[in-house]
Amino acid sequence: MPAVVDLFVYGRLKRGFANHRAFCERAIKIRTASIAGAIFDLPVGYPAVQLPGASILLEAGADPVRDAGRQRLVRTPASAGPAGAVREQVHGEWIRLPDPARTLPLIDALEGVRADGRGEYRRALVPARTQEGPRALWVYWMPQLPPDARYLPDGAWPART
Repeated sequence: MPAVVDLFVYGRLKRGFANHRAFCERAIKIRTASIAGAIFDLPVGYPAVQLPGASILLEAGADPVRDAGRQRLVRTPASAGPAGAVREQVHGEWIRLPDPARTLPLIDALEGVRADGRGEYRRALVPARTQEGPRALWVYWMPQLPPDARYLPDGAWPART
């Protein structure tokens, strides 16, 4: 069984936000990171990310523990993104959590990830740029945005003023 799982977080799971203490307090590592994609502010008070299809290395499976193990088997492209593509960047944090069997199902439930793929969010493994070089990180992304979602051009939530 894998000992850790690595996530890319960009909203309320980041340090200093509402869900960090409840879900990420046991983090082993927290570093700045970025991924290819676009971020949106939702009127309900949290953000959503959309991903370019070419950046998805793996879709989440039905077993979060197996997913944590699969994460270690994926070779991250050195460019940490689709080659040659002009990309928008989403800025957030790389959070390494212990005990994937306990932590990942809780965060999946928080994000509304469903095994049948019909939840509000999905989880995918994507290349990320980190302070320690390229990494493959799980991210929660929204395939269908509500019509009132507001694009954040600087790539960060909450919107910088």
